[in-house]
Amino acid sequence: MIACFGSALRAIGLVTLSLLLTLTAANAERRVALVLGNSQYQHAPALTNPVRDAQAVADRLEKLDFEVVSGFDLTKLQTQTTIAQFAKQVRGADIALFFYAGHGLQVSGSNYLLPVDAALEDETSLDFEAVPV
Repeated sequence: MIACFGSALRAIGLVTLSLLLTLTAANAERRVALVLGNSQYQHAPALTNPVRDAQAVADRLEKLDFEVVSGFDLTKLQTQTTIAQFAKQVRGADIALFFYAGHGLQVSGSNYLLPVDAALEDETSLDFEAVPV
């Protein structure tokens, strides 16, 4: 039941995203997107769908004429490099979109993405292992 609900929710989200992007596509000249998906964690439970979901979103965005910067199963260094690449491409864009699927954390009101190589032992390791959002 929960798995079906998650799949249905994911499908609804993708359809909604597609509709919203289609409506805005006619008005925007330059659209860029950062799409990240992490599934195969080294020090945390693996996830089944994030890479597949991120690839589906990236494919759909490309069909909607987005310039897509994407990365899948990235280490912290690879994540930072991919975000830096996106930051360069986003200059002058009419629309910028960020999509992430994978483990994330919120600690003391701050949000973090968890790269596949993160080894969190306690809160102090967040700055060294996770990527702040």
